[in-house]
Amino acid sequence: MGKSKLVPAAVAAATGVLAVAGWLGFRWMEEPLAGHVVRGYDATVPASTAPHTLNVFTGRVRAFEERREIEGWTQDVYRVDVATVLRGSVHGTVRVTYGLDAGVTPRLKDGGTYVFATNAWADPAKDGHAHLFEGAMRPVDDDQLSVWRSAAALPLAAR
Repeated sequence: MGKSKLVPAAVAAATGVLAVAGWLGFRWMEEPLAGHVVRGYDATVPASTAPHTLNVFTGRVRAFEERREIEGWTQDVYRVDVATVLRGSVHGTVRVTYGLDAGVTPRLKDGGTYVFATNAWADPAKDGHAHLFEGAMRPVDDDQLSVWRSAAALPLAAR
């Protein structure tokens, strides 16, 4: 067999091996674990999270209300007095839910002021606003506020 016939045969064989290997890899790939969220952004980074939220604001935790299931997720529910709105139209006192994708959610301190990045639940009158940021929650300071102010100025991601 000449060189001109050997090269296409080798390419065809290699393509076949890769196709079979890819198919087997796909078939053996684990399903995502129950309770894990697949996102198109890094929920631990303000600049990545903010474009996916309709509301970014500072708020003082008035009180922890309860821990309960909302749409299949364990959430802590807080009453929060909105202080400074960086994006959105929230005002007054709102209910904010806070729950992590994995692990136990640390309790926010009553009277503490935090930055919240939220979207309303399907029934906001009942369930309030879901806090989407998964990074460390600590009382707001000037540096943190500056980071979130810049993040909130980014355009909203396409929905």
